[in-house]
Amino acid sequence: MPKASSASRVPQVFRQLWHLPDSIRWMDPLPSFHRRGIIFAVALVLLAFLWPAPSPQQPARPISSGQTSGTEAPMQAELNDRQPAPTAPPRTDNDTQGTWHSYQIAAGQTLAQLFRDNNLPVNDVFAMAQVEGDDKPLSNLHTGQAVRIRQNAQGVVNGLTVDTGSGQILFTRQPDGSFIRAQ
Repeated sequence: MPKASSASRVPQVFRQLWHLPDSIRWMDPLPSFHRRGIIFAVALVLLAFLWPAPSPQQPARPISSGQTSGTEAPMQAELNDRQPAPTAPPRTDNDTQGTWHSYQIAAGQTLAQLFRDNNLPVNDVFAMAQVEGDDKPLSNLHTGQAVRIRQNAQGVVNGLTVDTGSGQILFTRQPDGSFIRAQ
């Protein structure tokens, strides 16, 4: 006998669920079929939002002894149809803290584009921009302006100079990885 009572409860539960939209007063102007459709659509949308997304698969990259693991933010790529203007190889000078490379700003080129074109970390440009000052020497570059970048033996940018109308401005990397404007 207990099986019969539990078997009769299942259809009763389904019947109550089926007639549940009939008791919702703010849906009174709608026919019952539309009420059920709206409730079903809302439940489906909620289920779609709550469904877990697959975790992204990232390819494994070997880390050489000169690289850090995970401390640098990823660079963003910029796609465009125009080819970069051919540039002369940079002039280099050596000092005790690294090698200086000289560049000239091309028409319409930003400092971030210069770094991208020469496979330098663009995040260093953003770190320097935070301390560039009110005259904005890094943000207001013009065609033909000279920029010198110093890299250490590991290829890390540890200095940058910009020639402006009022002289050279030097940005230097600090031991914590941030930059200061020295001149």
